[in-house]
Amino acid sequence: MKNITKHNRPINTVLKEYIERQKGKVVEARKELQRRFYGLDWNIQKKVLVAHLKSSKSDREWAYPLLLNYWDDSFKPCVQEIWETFHEERCSWIIIRYFPKGYIFNNLHLLNYERNYMFICLRFGLDEGFVIEKEKLKPEDVLYVHYRLGIGIQPNEAKAWLYEIAIDAVLNYYRNDLDLRPSEQGRITELYPQRIRQLGRALYYVNEMGIEPTVSDFSEWCESVKQIMNNSHEWKELQQRNLLDWEFNMRAYRIILKYIGINLHESIMENLINKFPQLKKLVDELKLKIDFDYMLKELEE
Repeated sequence: MKNITKHNRPINTVLKEYIERQKGKVVEARKELQRRFYGLDWNIQKKVLVAHLKSSKSDREWAYPLLLNYWDDSFKPCVQEIWETFHEERCSWIIIRYFPKGYIFNNLHLLNYERNYMFICLRFGLDEGFVIEKEKLKPEDVLYVHYRLGIGIQPNEAKAWLYEIAIDAVLNYYRNDLDLRPSEQGRITELYPQRIRQLGRALYYVNEMGIEPTVSDFSEWCESVKQIMNNSHEWKELQQRNLLDWEFNMRAYRIILKYIGINLHESIMENLINKFPQLKKLVDELKLKIDFDYMLKELEE
Protein backbone atom coordinates (compact mmCIF):
# COMPACT_ATOMS: atom_id res chain seq x y z
CA MET A 1 0.00 0.00 0.00
CA LYS A 2 1.46 3.35 -1.08
CA ASN A 3 1.82 6.26 1.32
CA ILE A 4 -0.46 9.03 0.13
CA THR A 5 0.64 12.61 0.81
CA LYS A 6 -2.19 14.70 2.20
CA HIS A 7 -2.44 18.06 0.45
CA ASN A 8 -3.36 21.24 2.32
CA ARG A 9 -7.03 22.08 2.01
CA PRO A 10 -8.33 25.65 1.62
CA ILE A 11 -7.67 27.26 4.99
CA ASN A 12 -11.08 28.91 5.14
CA THR A 13 -12.67 25.47 4.85
CA VAL A 14 -10.57 24.17 7.74
CA LEU A 15 -11.34 27.25 9.84
CA LYS A 16 -15.07 26.88 9.13
CA GLU A 17 -15.02 23.25 10.30
CA TYR A 18 -13.29 24.29 13.51
CA ILE A 19 -15.49 27.29 14.31
CA GLU A 20 -18.76 25.50 13.52
CA ARG A 21 -17.61 22.43 15.49
CA GLN A 22 -18.60 20.17 12.62
CA LYS A 23 -19.08 16.64 13.88
CA GLY A 24 -16.09 14.37 13.33
CA LYS A 25 -13.99 17.21 11.89
CA VAL A 26 -13.08 19.45 14.83
CA VAL A 27 -10.03 17.51 16.05
CA GLU A 28 -8.40 17.31 12.63
CA ALA A 29 -9.30 20.93 11.85
CA ARG A 30 -7.64 22.06 15.10
CA LYS A 31 -4.49 20.09 14.35
CA GLU A 32 -4.30 21.49 10.83
CA LEU A 33 -4.84 25.10 11.92
CA GLN A 34 -2.11 24.84 14.53
CA ARG A 35 0.28 23.04 12.17
CA ARG A 36 -0.14 25.60 9.39
CA PHE A 37 -0.41 28.70 11.61
CA TYR A 38 3.08 30.18 11.03
CA GLY A 39 2.71 30.00 7.25
CA LEU A 40 -0.66 31.74 7.08
CA ASP A 41 -1.36 35.33 6.07
CA TRP A 42 -1.77 37.75 8.97
CA ASN A 43 -5.50 38.26 8.42
CA ILE A 44 -6.03 34.48 8.62
CA GLN A 45 -3.73 34.17 11.64
CA LYS A 46 -5.90 36.68 13.48
CA LYS A 47 -9.03 34.66 12.71
CA VAL A 48 -7.35 31.47 13.91
CA LEU A 49 -6.28 33.11 17.18
CA VAL A 50 -9.73 34.55 17.86
CA ALA A 51 -11.34 31.20 17.09
CA HIS A 52 -9.07 29.50 19.62
CA LEU A 53 -9.75 32.18 22.22
CA LYS A 54 -13.47 31.51 21.86
CA SER A 55 -13.01 27.77 22.23
CA SER A 56 -12.04 25.45 25.11
CA LYS A 57 -9.47 26.18 27.81
CA SER A 58 -6.83 23.98 26.15
CA ASP A 59 -7.34 25.86 22.89
CA ARG A 60 -7.08 29.21 24.67
CA GLU A 61 -3.86 27.99 26.33
CA TRP A 62 -2.43 27.38 22.86
CA ALA A 63 -3.33 30.91 21.75
CA TYR A 64 -2.15 32.90 24.78
CA PRO A 65 1.64 32.63 24.23
CA LEU A 66 1.18 33.43 20.54
CA LEU A 67 -0.71 36.60 21.39
CA LEU A 68 2.37 37.92 23.21
CA ASN A 69 4.19 38.06 19.86
CA TYR A 70 1.23 38.49 17.50
CA TRP A 71 -0.65 41.14 19.45
CA ASP A 72 -3.10 43.44 17.73
CA ASP A 73 -5.45 45.84 19.48
CA SER A 74 -8.37 44.16 17.71
CA PHE A 75 -7.90 41.26 20.16
CA LYS A 76 -8.54 43.46 23.19
CA PRO A 77 -12.36 43.09 23.56
CA CYS A 78 -12.15 39.32 23.24
CA VAL A 79 -9.21 38.99 25.65
CA GLN A 80 -10.85 41.32 28.18
CA GLU A 81 -14.04 39.28 28.16
CA ILE A 82 -12.06 36.05 28.64
CA TRP A 83 -10.00 37.55 31.45
CA GLU A 84 -13.02 38.85 33.32
CA THR A 85 -14.74 35.47 32.93
CA PHE A 86 -11.94 32.99 33.69
CA HIS A 87 -8.96 34.90 35.21
CA GLU A 88 -6.51 32.42 33.70
CA GLU A 89 -2.80 32.84 34.41
CA ARG A 90 -1.61 32.81 30.80
CA CYS A 91 -4.24 35.38 29.90
CA SER A 92 -2.87 37.59 32.67
CA TRP A 93 0.46 37.78 30.81
CA ILE A 94 -1.32 39.54 27.94
CA ILE A 95 -3.18 41.88 30.28
CA ILE A 96 0.05 43.02 31.94
CA ARG A 97 1.91 43.56 28.69
CA TYR A 98 -0.71 45.21 26.50
CA PHE A 99 -3.65 46.57 28.48
CA PRO A 100 -3.86 50.18 29.75
CA LYS A 101 -2.13 50.78 33.08
CA GLY A 102 -5.33 51.91 34.74
CA TYR A 103 -7.00 48.61 33.90
CA ILE A 104 -4.02 46.69 35.28
CA PHE A 105 -4.07 48.61 38.57
CA ASN A 106 -7.77 47.88 38.95
CA ASN A 107 -7.01 44.17 38.50
CA LEU A 108 -3.82 43.89 40.56
CA HIS A 109 -5.53 41.73 43.17
CA LEU A 110 -6.36 39.23 40.41
CA LEU A 111 -2.97 39.34 38.71
CA ASN A 112 -1.02 37.98 41.67
CA TYR A 113 0.35 34.87 40.01
CA GLU A 114 3.90 33.97 41.04
CA ARG A 115 6.03 35.57 38.29
CA ASN A 116 3.56 38.25 37.27
CA TYR A 117 5.01 40.74 39.73
CA MET A 118 8.25 40.83 37.75
CA PHE A 119 6.34 41.79 34.59
CA ILE A 120 4.34 44.37 36.51
CA CYS A 121 7.67 45.87 37.63
CA LEU A 122 8.89 45.94 34.04
CA ARG A 123 5.73 47.78 33.00
CA PHE A 124 5.51 50.25 35.90
CA GLY A 125 9.04 50.31 37.37
CA LEU A 126 9.92 53.75 35.97
CA ASP A 127 6.59 55.35 36.88
CA GLU A 128 6.64 57.97 39.62
CA GLY A 129 5.40 56.56 42.90
CA PHE A 130 5.84 52.91 41.97
CA VAL A 131 8.13 51.10 44.41
CA ILE A 132 9.71 47.81 43.40
CA GLU A 133 9.22 45.43 46.33
CA LYS A 134 12.33 43.30 45.92
CA GLU A 135 11.22 40.73 48.49
CA LYS A 136 8.45 39.71 46.08
CA LEU A 137 11.00 38.87 43.38
CA LYS A 138 13.41 35.99 42.95
CA PRO A 139 17.09 37.07 43.07
CA GLU A 140 17.62 36.65 39.32
CA ASP A 141 14.43 38.60 38.63
CA VAL A 142 15.59 41.48 40.86
CA LEU A 143 18.74 41.81 38.78
CA TYR A 144 16.87 41.41 35.50
CA VAL A 145 14.35 44.13 36.35
CA HIS A 146 17.12 46.57 37.28
CA TYR A 147 19.04 45.66 34.12
CA ARG A 148 16.03 46.06 31.82
CA LEU A 149 14.88 49.34 33.38
CA GLY A 150 18.37 50.81 33.77
CA ILE A 151 17.88 51.32 37.50
CA GLY A 152 21.04 51.38 39.60
CA ILE A 153 21.75 48.83 42.29
CA GLN A 154 24.38 48.95 45.02
CA PRO A 155 27.47 46.70 44.55
CA ASN A 156 27.00 44.90 47.86
CA GLU A 157 23.36 44.25 47.09
CA ALA A 158 24.17 42.88 43.63
CA LYS A 159 26.86 40.66 45.15
CA ALA A 160 24.42 39.35 47.74
CA TRP A 161 21.89 38.45 45.05
CA LEU A 162 24.52 36.57 43.05
CA TYR A 163 25.53 34.49 46.05
CA GLU A 164 21.88 33.94 46.89
CA ILE A 165 21.36 32.41 43.45
CA ALA A 166 24.40 30.16 43.94
CA ILE A 167 23.18 29.04 47.36
CA ASP A 168 19.68 28.35 46.05
CA ALA A 169 21.14 26.15 43.31
CA VAL A 170 23.10 24.10 45.87
CA LEU A 171 20.14 23.71 48.23
CA ASN A 172 17.95 22.65 45.30
CA TYR A 173 20.59 20.40 43.73
CA TYR A 174 17.96 18.01 42.36
CA ARG A 175 16.73 20.78 40.04
CA ASN A 176 19.08 20.52 37.07
CA ASP A 177 19.87 23.99 35.72
CA LEU A 178 22.92 23.10 33.64
CA ASP A 179 23.85 25.42 30.79
CA LEU A 180 25.04 23.06 28.05
CA ARG A 181 26.37 24.75 24.93
CA PRO A 182 25.30 23.40 21.51
CA SER A 183 28.96 23.15 20.47
CA GLU A 184 29.55 20.59 23.23
CA GLN A 185 27.38 18.08 21.33
CA GLY A 186 25.53 16.76 24.32
CA ARG A 187 28.31 16.42 26.89
CA ILE A 188 29.80 19.04 29.21
CA THR A 189 33.53 19.63 28.62
CA GLU A 190 34.51 22.05 31.38
CA LEU A 191 33.30 23.05 34.83
CA TYR A 192 32.71 26.58 36.13
CA PRO A 193 30.10 28.28 38.37
CA GLN A 194 28.34 30.05 35.49
CA ARG A 195 27.30 26.61 34.24
CA ILE A 196 24.34 27.17 36.55
CA ARG A 197 22.10 28.82 34.00
CA GLN A 198 20.45 31.27 36.41
CA LEU A 199 23.80 32.31 37.85
CA GLY A 200 25.27 32.86 34.40
CA ARG A 201 22.36 35.04 33.37
CA ALA A 202 22.47 37.02 36.60
CA LEU A 203 26.19 37.70 36.24
CA TYR A 204 25.54 38.86 32.68
CA TYR A 205 22.99 41.42 33.94
CA VAL A 206 25.39 42.69 36.61
CA ASN A 207 28.21 42.90 34.08
CA GLU A 208 26.05 44.78 31.59
CA MET A 209 25.10 47.27 34.32
CA GLY A 210 28.80 47.75 35.06
CA ILE A 211 28.41 47.23 38.79
CA GLU A 212 31.91 47.36 40.24
CA PRO A 213 33.68 46.00 42.15
CA THR A 214 31.00 43.28 42.17
CA VAL A 215 31.72 42.14 38.60
CA SER A 216 35.47 41.90 39.16
CA ASP A 217 35.20 40.30 42.60
CA PHE A 218 32.61 37.73 41.62
CA SER A 219 34.33 36.90 38.34
CA GLU A 220 37.58 36.38 40.23
CA TRP A 221 35.80 34.07 42.67
CA CYS A 222 34.27 32.14 39.76
CA GLU A 223 37.70 31.70 38.18
CA SER A 224 39.26 30.44 41.40
CA VAL A 225 36.45 27.93 41.95
CA LYS A 226 36.67 26.88 38.31
CA GLN A 227 40.28 25.83 38.82
CA ILE A 228 39.34 23.82 41.92
CA MET A 229 36.49 22.08 40.13
CA ASN A 230 38.49 21.10 37.08
CA ASN A 231 41.36 19.78 39.21
CA SER A 232 39.08 17.81 41.52
CA HIS A 233 39.40 14.04 41.75
CA GLU A 234 35.63 13.73 41.15
CA TRP A 235 35.91 15.43 37.76
CA LYS A 236 38.96 13.44 36.72
CA GLU A 237 37.29 10.18 37.72
CA LEU A 238 34.05 11.14 35.96
CA GLN A 239 35.88 11.69 32.67
CA GLN A 240 37.10 8.08 32.80
CA ARG A 241 33.65 6.57 33.23
CA ASN A 242 31.54 5.09 30.47
CA LEU A 243 28.22 6.86 30.95
CA LEU A 244 25.38 8.14 28.83
CA ASP A 245 25.57 11.89 28.19
CA TRP A 246 22.70 12.72 30.54
CA GLU A 247 24.24 10.64 33.33
CA PHE A 248 27.62 12.29 32.78
CA ASN A 249 26.11 15.78 32.77
CA MET A 250 24.08 15.15 35.92
CA ARG A 251 27.22 14.14 37.84
CA ALA A 252 29.23 17.01 36.38
CA TYR A 253 26.55 19.48 37.47
CA ARG A 254 26.62 18.18 41.02
CA ILE A 255 30.41 18.44 41.12
CA ILE A 256 29.94 22.10 40.23
CA LEU A 257 27.42 22.53 43.03
CA LYS A 258 29.65 20.75 45.56
CA TYR A 259 32.61 23.05 45.01
CA ILE A 260 30.45 26.15 44.90
CA GLY A 261 29.00 25.15 48.26
CA ILE A 262 32.42 24.47 49.80
CA ASN A 263 33.98 27.70 48.53
CA LEU A 264 31.26 30.26 49.24
CA HIS A 265 32.47 33.30 51.20
CA GLU A 266 29.52 32.82 53.55
CA SER A 267 28.69 29.24 54.47
CA ILE A 268 25.26 28.02 53.45
CA MET A 269 24.50 27.22 57.10
CA GLU A 270 25.31 30.83 58.09
CA ASN A 271 23.10 32.06 55.28
CA LEU A 272 20.19 29.93 56.48
CA ILE A 273 20.66 31.05 60.09
CA ASN A 274 20.67 34.71 59.00
CA LYS A 275 17.37 34.10 57.22
CA PHE A 276 15.87 31.89 59.91
CA PRO A 277 17.44 32.80 63.30
CA GLN A 278 15.33 30.12 65.00
CA LEU A 279 17.57 27.50 63.35
CA LYS A 280 20.69 28.62 65.27
CA LYS A 281 19.88 26.76 68.48
CA LEU A 282 19.14 23.56 66.59
CA VAL A 283 22.32 23.84 64.51
CA ASP A 284 24.47 24.52 67.59
CA GLU A 285 22.98 21.75 69.70
CA LEU A 286 23.14 19.08 67.01
CA LYS A 287 26.33 20.44 65.39
CA LEU A 288 24.61 20.22 62.01
CA LYS A 289 26.69 20.46 58.85
CA ILE A 290 25.92 20.19 55.16
CA ASP A 291 27.21 17.03 53.49
CA PHE A 292 28.12 18.27 50.02
CA ASP A 293 29.28 14.80 49.00
CA TYR A 294 25.75 13.46 49.42
CA MET A 295 24.72 15.08 46.13
CA LEU A 296 27.17 12.77 44.35
CA LYS A 297 26.69 9.70 46.53
CA GLU A 298 22.95 9.85 45.90
CA LEU A 299 23.49 9.22 42.18
CA GLU A 300 25.40 6.00 42.90
CA GLU A 301 22.72 4.46 45.07
